[in-house]
Amino acid sequence: MNKKQRIAMLSIRKPSVRASYEYLVKEVLEKGEDMTTEDGEICREIRNVVVEITNPKLKSISPKYPFGKNAVEQYTKNLLYGSENEFSYDYHSRLFKYPVNDNYIDQIKYIIEKLGEEKNSRRAVAITWQPLIDIEVSKRKRGSVPCLQYIQFLIRDDKLYQTVLFRSNDLLLAYHANALGLIALGEVVAESLGVEYGTYTHHGVSMHIYIERDYDYISKYFPECLKYLR
Repeated sequence: MNKKQRIAMLSIRKPSVRASYEYLVKEVLEKGEDMTTEDGEICREIRNVVVEITNPKLKSISPKYPFGKNAVEQYTKNLLYGSENEFSYDYHSRLFKYPVNDNYIDQIKYIIEKLGEEKNSRRAVAITWQPLIDIEVSKRKRGSVPCLQYIQFLIRDDKLYQTVLFRSNDLLLAYHANALGLIALGEVVAESLGVEYGTYTHHGVSMHIYIERDYDYISKYFPECLKYLR
């Protein structure tokens, strides 16, 4: 690949998650850089990808998304209501039951209360990283720690604007479900506050595709991009 084609940062605006997904997969495969993860897998990534979804009410799922509708629905359900499966973490617990000194904090409740009291606040934030847990887990080989790190809500012009940050985001297999699930969370917050839901902004510090592990998915759903892997 011509090195001049490679890009290290990308900012886009699309009307829907579906449109952004289909665009980004092609961009990463064509213009991303290859790196080897600490688990020895090869990814093609673009660093610091920022996506603004201007009409998050458009929730159609791309036919190019390998896991389809069921994965989106399950991710959304787990995010909003929790999962019975045992993991080293889950996003519902980290957002609604964040562990602190043998106690728990409902960060989403705090956000709703904070914006209800002061609509111009810039302090309506939630985090998922728990140093006492995640630093130790990250020392293990293939230890699983949160990819989603940060969520912030702003009310401007009587609309709710949502921004999320992922330290690492599997574009091909996870981004589609991640974004639609988090939009569903944003809609819950907006409804609780009695305001219109505005836009959704998604920041992936490492937006990547596993080009060897998921070659068959790329071949099936994005065959036009195989030329970028040769």
